[in-house]
Amino acid sequence: MSLPEAEVMPVPEKPRDTVPTQVFREVMGHLASGVTIITAAQQAAPVGMTATAVCSVSAKPPMLLVSLTAGSRTALGVEQSKAFAVHLMAHDSQNYAEQFAAAGDHFAGVSYRRDEQTGVPVLQDVLGYFLCLVEHAVDIADHVLFVGRVVECEVKAPGHHPLVYFDRKYRKVALSESQPGSLEPWGSTQDYGLPGWGLPT
Repeated sequence: MSLPEAEVMPVPEKPRDTVPTQVFREVMGHLASGVTIITAAQQAAPVGMTATAVCSVSAKPPMLLVSLTAGSRTALGVEQSKAFAVHLMAHDSQNYAEQFAAAGDHFAGVSYRRDEQTGVPVLQDVLGYFLCLVEHAVDIADHVLFVGRVVECEVKAPGHHPLVYFDRKYRKVALSESQPGSLEPWGSTQDYGLPGWGLPT
């Protein structure tokens, strides 16, 4: 049985313009995102920042991706330590999110421990965390994408509401009456589900 011929797409006469940054940010603001804090070690000093650009890459092996501003202290810390931690923030931890997003000493009054091997600070009062070793780093535009292999993770506050950011405001998750059933957070080879879990074996 022969396969149908691939459709030839017309070549545009000129490259399409990129949307204005303001419009892009307006639309991206309507993508509900979990609020996280990324930490690393720069010359033995703890560094960190609030971020929403975090996603799972795979479950086998467990890997995460974070997008950080190139040249930021946190990005430089990840590059130096070859490791980073992603902290999931609870809804009652908005003060942490604000502190790590503002100028000043991000770790003032914050309880954390240092990972013995990497020196990465791991925050204590969080919903959960992932400790990752960098496997890949890619420069894209004014950001650096770091893909890390998860070597340690834990849910520290089960049952707490996550801190969600949507339309420039913090939000609280509400349970829907309709349940997702067997959706897979990491997707599957059958192209269904959410990105990441894979079918149980």
